[in-house]
Amino acid sequence: MPIRSIEALDPAHRHAHTPANLTPNHQFYEWWYFEVEFVDNFGKPWRVITSFHYPHGMDSHRVLAHQRYRNRKVDFFAKYGDDPGHYAGIASYVVDIQDSKNVGLLISRVPRAEIGSRVAVSRPGDPKVEVRIGDSSFVQNPNGTFTLTVKQKGMAIVGATPRALDLDMQVTFEQNTPGFQPPGAVLIEQTGVRHHWACVMPNPKVTIDYIVLQRARLHNKWRVLCRAKRDVVGEGGYHDHQWGDDLIYKQIAQWYWGRLPTGARGDARPRDKVLFFDVVGVSRPGHPAVRPDPVLVQVPGDGSAAAKLMPTPDRDPFHISGSESINFGDGCRMGVQGQNVPYPRWIYIRAQTAGGQSRDFNVEHLRSSNVDTWPFYVRFVPRVYDYHSGKIFDAISEVMRADRIPLDGAQKVNALADKITVGA
Repeated sequence: MPIRSIEALDPAHRHAHTPANLTPNHQFYEWWYFEVEFVDNFGKPWRVITSFHYPHGMDSHRVLAHQRYRNRKVDFFAKYGDDPGHYAGIASYVVDIQDSKNVGLLISRVPRAEIGSRVAVSRPGDPKVEVRIGDSSFVQNPNGTFTLTVKQKGMAIVGATPRALDLDMQVTFEQNTPGFQPPGAVLIEQTGVRHHWACVMPNPKVTIDYIVLQRARLHNKWRVLCRAKRDVVGEGGYHDHQWGDDLIYKQIAQWYWGRLPTGARGDARPRDKVLFFDVVGVSRPGHPAVRPDPVLVQVPGDGSAAAKLMPTPDRDPFHISGSESINFGDGCRMGVQGQNVPYPRWIYIRAQTAGGQSRDFNVEHLRSSNVDTWPFYVRFVPRVYDYHSGKIFDAISEVMRADRIPLDGAQKVNALADKITVGA
């Protein structure tokens, strides 16, 4: 199995690429994804994962409307419609790495009537990068750095009681490692439809201005679930940008994506990492599923360019093994169980740098390291052994099963998602 080639990031791919004027005739979607790695006031490691969506291709109202789903209470298409321009929002996860626990899932939607005034995205040719979704933003500064601001409300179900969540975060991203993309930023092309991926900031330097996650208690009091050290350099970060020509489950059946730290530079931050991305297209009558070669990239932390890894002779560079499943249960308690979301127990990476240094990893997906389960994806923070340095590191690994989005069980969960969705 060959490994996919990469090229330098096209600077235009920092900006929005879906049309400014959207109609239901073409189901565009686009998102900007961010990770921030940091330690709290007690020295515990944490990770915030945030994605900005416009047009929002994962919004439960839009997906169910497009599928013409209805239940006893709602005809989703009649009530909401599937115009992509009517959907914008943010999803955030706050993960306790030490305890492998998702302590805060926040899902917010910009009301349709407010999108025109509270959602803005820069486009190629604009003088700076700017993405604004409600009160949150990612903005390029005059000195070339970028400020990520997340001011997001959420809802958690504690026992049987809804409790408000509040995430307040501001961090600064500095480019560091140059961005890259597959040729033309095309991750997969299936029957003429493309899904694009640009790895804009594969290993930035991150400075934490502040991060606070709180959950409401009784009597108008709040409990702090997480508070970062202020005005310090973070442990690391990540930012990519994806967009496509049709709803994702019509293009992609599944993917495997993750980043694996190495100790190649000792304890220097941000650490070197290996990024993997393997994607499988949707099979249709007369059109077998497209299966591009996997992306395997060495991502340095010292500011030098990312480089495609090389296959190890007589070894498959990317391989999955073992079939497991996990029930839906992310703490939302929405009343739908038994999803049995499938995922591979193991991902094996067998590759090497151009200089011949091994980059071999056995990524094991244990239930104890699962931090997010939804009907069509699971996310883990596995501990991986780096054979190059002999050290163990906390990694991130995601399994997307977009082919499950049209299934009855996934539709029922999407129909209940309003229980934990609030206005942005």
